[in-house]
Amino acid sequence: MTARTSGNSTGESARRLCLSALLFGAMAIHSGTTPLPVMSQVRTFDLSDSLVAAVIPTEYDGGFFARIGDVVVNDLGIWVSDPGHNHVLRFDATGLLLAEFGREGSGPGEFLVPFILTVDSLLTIDDPRQGRHVRFRADGTHKETTRVRHFAGPHGGEIPLGRAYPLRGGFTVGMIPATLILGRDDPDGFLNTIVLLDPVNQSADTLFSYRSMMAAWQTEAIAGGQRTPFGAAGSWVALGDSAVAFADGTAGTLTVLTPGPGSPRTNSLDLGLAAREVTDRDIANLEATIREGRDLPRRMEIDAPSHWSVATSIIPDGDQVFWLRQAVDGDNQEWVVVNLATRDRWRVILPRRFHLTDVHGRCLYGVTRDELDLPSVGALVNPVATDLPGSRHDKRTDGTKLGSVSLPPRLQRAFIH
Repeated sequence: MTARTSGNSTGESARRLCLSALLFGAMAIHSGTTPLPVMSQVRTFDLSDSLVAAVIPTEYDGGFFARIGDVVVNDLGIWVSDPGHNHVLRFDATGLLLAEFGREGSGPGEFLVPFILTVDSLLTIDDPRQGRHVRFRADGTHKETTRVRHFAGPHGGEIPLGRAYPLRGGFTVGMIPATLILGRDDPDGFLNTIVLLDPVNQSADTLFSYRSMMAAWQTEAIAGGQRTPFGAAGSWVALGDSAVAFADGTAGTLTVLTPGPGSPRTNSLDLGLAAREVTDRDIANLEATIREGRDLPRRMEIDAPSHWSVATSIIPDGDQVFWLRQAVDGDNQEWVVVNLATRDRWRVILPRRFHLTDVHGRCLYGVTRDELDLPSVGALVNPVATDLPGSRHDKRTDGTKLGSVSLPPRLQRAFIH
């Protein structure tokens, strides 16, 4: 018999989206009976059977990928983190290795878990396991290693501020990650909390809190945690050094916040996406996954997310277009793309073995895996680019050309060969 601890309790509902008093005044225009602006009808691009262009193979000239974490693309090149080798690599558009950054360790210029934070004149890498930022120049030389701000943990110890992005005016935005302790009744332990650090009074104001994708299960003999397919109930991203975007995966809203003196400026939109409730059948399937390969007592209590999130992750394409990943039952990757300026929406279904990490110009970049599960950097044509202002509409979603949008020569060759 399975007892489910509902994710719809009054306490959790009150905590699901926690906007601080700092935001209430700025968002008053969207409160009460005033509805949020609604997006347009959605159009669909199905790329699930499309060929993924090989940009950087598993074995490149100079080494091989053990794992691929982040793939970030800008005008300076293609930046790839490899947590398996604990370094970050920079390639040019042809896949030629230009520079290597860092190595495993706890000294200056070293890290344990590299996460690419920002790439501009400097490469800033977040090392959440050690609570540090490591900065390099573009040629690979180390500039500085600094300790990020730490907060007192709810159960003792300190928690480093993760993914801490510097913003204009001396502000910093970052995440205090969920700190769930198994076997303890602690609803707040499921929450990721995004805070804004004020440069004047050094206060940390809560901007947004959302439940992680994790479920906690317990029997009379043992307790454990389990990743779920329901997705995190929200996501966020810094937009350069000027603003922060938050997506509520349960309410289906997107908010862009620009901090500054006094109250921050905000722009909120109803995405027109309905999060589906997690059903008893969903919980039964989750329980079957937990029990697989384990001899567990019959009675089990499961505390799982209450909805299938419509925004488990967010990727910006400029400052007006956002890609939001939806949690779905199955292996497909489904994204909803929204244009804040025009209120247009698109639904994009990506190939099963392609994990999108960045959108740059005419291409979608990410991690692709072959039949042996070996990782490489791949790319697809961005079908939404054909619908953006100034582009000629064309529904074709395969090959190297979509309307007026064509791939760079390097990727054209990758498609052909």
